[in-house]
Amino acid sequence: MYFKLRYFQFYFFVGLLVFGQLPVFAADQPMGIGALGRIEPLSRVIRISHDAGSDGANLEQLFPQEGDQVNKGDVLALSADHTRRKAAIEVAQTQVKVLEAKVAVERVALNYNSKEYQRYQALAKTATASAATTDQKQFAFLQSQATIAALQAQIANARAEQKVAEENLAKTVIKAPISGTVIKIHARPGERVGDKGLLEMADLTQLDVVAEVYESDMPKVKVGQKADINVPGFTQTFAAQVRELGFQVKKNDLNDTDPLADRDNRIIEVRLTLEDKAVEALQHQIYRQVHLRIMP
Repeated sequence: MYFKLRYFQFYFFVGLLVFGQLPVFAADQPMGIGALGRIEPLSRVIRISHDAGSDGANLEQLFPQEGDQVNKGDVLALSADHTRRKAAIEVAQTQVKVLEAKVAVERVALNYNSKEYQRYQALAKTATASAATTDQKQFAFLQSQATIAALQAQIANARAEQKVAEENLAKTVIKAPISGTVIKIHARPGERVGDKGLLEMADLTQLDVVAEVYESDMPKVKVGQKADINVPGFTQTFAAQVRELGFQVKKNDLNDTDPLADRDNRIIEVRLTLEDKAVEALQHQIYRQVHLRIMP
């Protein structure tokens, strides 16, 4: 059955050629390398998620909508524990202030006890003050020093807790890692941010075509080569240029509609930069399958 189908295709092709229904190419006309590809942003599509660990996080606020432009560093969302984490910082800051006030009071006591101890030391030399009283003044002086040291340790610990609280607060704020467009939102306020993350965004000011080139054709592909991109449904053809050659050989991801196409072909991904005029026409076609021909 397979061979009958092949013979039928061959004679059908010859018949079209004979009766002038198929264009005839000159023998020396360069045909180039054909491949399937997909449209992707130069920046790639970035999936933004939380930093709450394996426990995940519920969403409290979401600021952008799909299609909005955001700048790098802009706040995209706040998780549900943002208010609690912020309050923890305020508690730690208050604790530091309380301890610093205690240190200030104790320094006054230390200054007084130091003077008293020095005075009684002088009196003890003239037998005016007893040794017991002098020892009491020394004890009060040393106790003030120890109290200040203990308070300073508590301040250091409170400041460390404040830093931890600030880090925890930062995890509740989701910011944009790049400037670009929000192209898909996966979680809304009140929902839990799942495995798909919060949203997807990309810089759509420059688009690529990721071509799946058969491994046997890769020796013919070089950086800088021109290519024609055909997008189903569009009358115009877009120009592109080979920018990057992939390193990994893998199975093809894009499915050809040809029923005789080999599904087990091994390919290497090649990235091509689309011309600027294609951006406006294709920025709403991310991951769209295209046909391309890389010129020799």
